[in-house]
Amino acid sequence: MKLLVLSQVIYTEMKLLISECRFSFCTTFLNIAVYDSGMIFFQRQFFYAIFYVNASELIGMILDKPPKDKYNAVYFILLLHGIGVLMPWNMFITIAPSYYVDYKFVEVSADGMVHKSDYALHFLSYLGLASQIPTLLLNLINLFVQIKGDLRRRISFSLLILAIIILVTLIFTLINTSHMISAFFFITMTTVVLLNAANGVYQSSLYGLTANFPPQYTNALILGNNICGTFVSVVNIVTLVVAKSVWMAAFFYFLMSLLTVSACFGSIFLLEKLEFYEYHMRKTQKHGDKNEHEEGQHLERINTVDGATMDGTEMIGVVPKAGLKAKLKLYFQVFKKIWIQCFNVWCVFFVTLAVFPVVMADIKYYSKSGKYDFFIAEKLFTPVTTYLLFNFFAAAGSFLANFVQWPSPKWLIVPVTARIALIPLLMFCYFRPEYRTWNVWFYSVWIYIIFAVIMSITSGYFSSIIMMYIPRIVEPSKSTVASMIAAFFLIFGIHYFSLIY
Repeated sequence: MKLLVLSQVIYTEMKLLISECRFSFCTTFLNIAVYDSGMIFFQRQFFYAIFYVNASELIGMILDKPPKDKYNAVYFILLLHGIGVLMPWNMFITIAPSYYVDYKFVEVSADGMVHKSDYALHFLSYLGLASQIPTLLLNLINLFVQIKGDLRRRISFSLLILAIIILVTLIFTLINTSHMISAFFFITMTTVVLLNAANGVYQSSLYGLTANFPPQYTNALILGNNICGTFVSVVNIVTLVVAKSVWMAAFFYFLMSLLTVSACFGSIFLLEKLEFYEYHMRKTQKHGDKNEHEEGQHLERINTVDGATMDGTEMIGVVPKAGLKAKLKLYFQVFKKIWIQCFNVWCVFFVTLAVFPVVMADIKYYSKSGKYDFFIAEKLFTPVTTYLLFNFFAAAGSFLANFVQWPSPKWLIVPVTARIALIPLLMFCYFRPEYRTWNVWFYSVWIYIIFAVIMSITSGYFSSIIMMYIPRIVEPSKSTVASMIAAFFLIFGIHYFSLIY
């Protein structure tokens, strides 16, 4: 039996160590004997106390060895949030054409004829405007606005707002709004703005939170995003096959969103009870304290010039509460180190959203006979070969990133920019044959599927490894800021085309 003796441990050091284990004691010098049996005895001249702590856990803390994520609880909670952050909006836009355009915003004339109102004709355009600007704006504001406490507070508040909005939307599926189309339109647009504003804060804060963990935990968010897309695609296909009522389908769409957001809200309060989560939060705080000590004098000088003094800090991740110049300087220093990866994550989603779904959804099946004879039913061709295919293989790419991270950050820009070639390749497939003026190069649907699979896998894979790399490029004390900046460029890449058109 091996005996490890750590003798003459200074009181202050041990007090900190034991307090982290949630124990208190009173002593000056201690002799610690750690036995293979797993029990630890703290012995003093006059008395001893037995602390029921695993020897491996306490030694791990001494050696700064992180505890295990038991049952992968933290990982699965973050995976759930990756699903939850996109579920409400994905469900909303999937059901919007049939529910809002073809059902809620139709008018019945005096002669009994049903026709689309002006709100229905322009609904999707208004929807895009009301969703993208709040998401980007709140994502950007979330970088600079500071709230005392960790990012869980922002996440919890955002989830609460999302739940209220979804509940209101759910209730309206049960209300006849044909006599109040104008009012219902403005209510809907208001809920869309609030939903996307809350979602922007939620998504940005999630990436800031996961920066404190090993890289695969950041990837859990992206994997969850793609799993969400796959799930919604399957629900859409099932709805097309079995749904008998539009309002009933909408009711269950929004109900699933509400249940998912509620599960995410409850899981936030479980995190603080998990040792793995608490360990990484304490470790991040220590890095923040060290960074604050190193930069404090410089920040104070800047604040003094502005007529303010820095007499304390509030922490979000590890960003000091300082003057505007100090904040901007910190963010600029971080951005200088990660700007290439910010471009990479923007470029990944730029290419992806350039072809999905706008190009892929308009690629048709070609047959020499002119008859549709593919093995997938015609009404399911686009839902399966566009939406389900993309989301499934994007999820596969994100999952692969848990095991393989190649190439290195230095060379990642090469394959990321090479993906731009997929844009013309997909457009040279059988895309919009009735309108195109270019020649078709690839008539075979299987060639299109190969291109689509490559685009989808690389979208999931590269977006994952980029977001995994970014927190490791900067100092640990700046990882939260780096991840939140990257999250803004991710969102910017997603909405880029909609903003310029």
